[in-house]
This record gives sequence, structure tokens and C-alpha cells, in this order.
Amino acid sequence: MARPKKDIPPAKERQITLRMTQTLFDVLTKNAEAAKLPRTEYIRELITGKNPPVKYELVYNSEEILKIFRNLGNIAGNLNQIARHLNQGGTFDQELKNEVSGCIAQILHIRDDVKEMVGEYRGNSETHSDS
Repeated sequence: MARPKKDIPPAKERQITLRMTQTLFDVLTKNAEAAKLPRTEYIRELITGKNPPVKYELVYNSEEILKIFRNLGNIAGNLNQIARHLNQGGTFDQELKNEVSGCIAQILHIRDDVKEMVGEYRGNSETHSDS
């Protein structure tokens, strides 16, 4: 029995030349690299509406932000321990209630710290008028 033929895509017989600014070229290159595709393949995907996934790595070099993430991790661990205790039939006594209240207070404090760092989280509270 013969092997099935490979599905070979059609030859690329047309060429297009495109001029752009260095900035736009840099954006294109960065997005193509983030999508792990050559620039030409990235452009083909965009043209055909496939919207290749572009994944950016966010790097936080602010000690304040890293501290917030550490604190949130600690709070999450505490809440997981509380949930495990309750799921195993534990009682919700005053000590546990105080622990939950403490976690909530920490979260609200962290929220306030973040708001102070970046402004009101629902948008900039300053209003600009053109009048």
C-alpha cells in the first residue's frame, strides 16, 4: 500500500514590498517574535484573520509591586488553609473569624496601596474638560 501524499501548501508566487517606519518595523518584529513566527508568516496570519497569539512577558522591577505580590500570596495561602479546615468539617469559631477578618483587612490595605501607586483603579479620577 502506498503512503498518502503530503499536503503541500501552494507555492508563494507573489511578492509584495512594503515600506514602513523603523518604529512600526520594530513593533512588527517584536510581535512576530512574541508569536514565535517569522515576520512574513506573522503578516500572513494577520491578513487571513487568524490573529496569532502574542505573549508578552511582564517584568516587575518595582520592589513595592513585588512586596504586594508576596503579600497577596501569603493571604491566598491563609485563605486556602481556612477553606481546607472548613471543608474537613472544622468549625467556624471566633479565632477563624478573626483570621478571615484579618485577611480581608490586608486585602483592603493592599488595594489602597495599589490605588495610591497607580491612581483610582476605575480610571484616573482627574477630569479634563475642553471648555
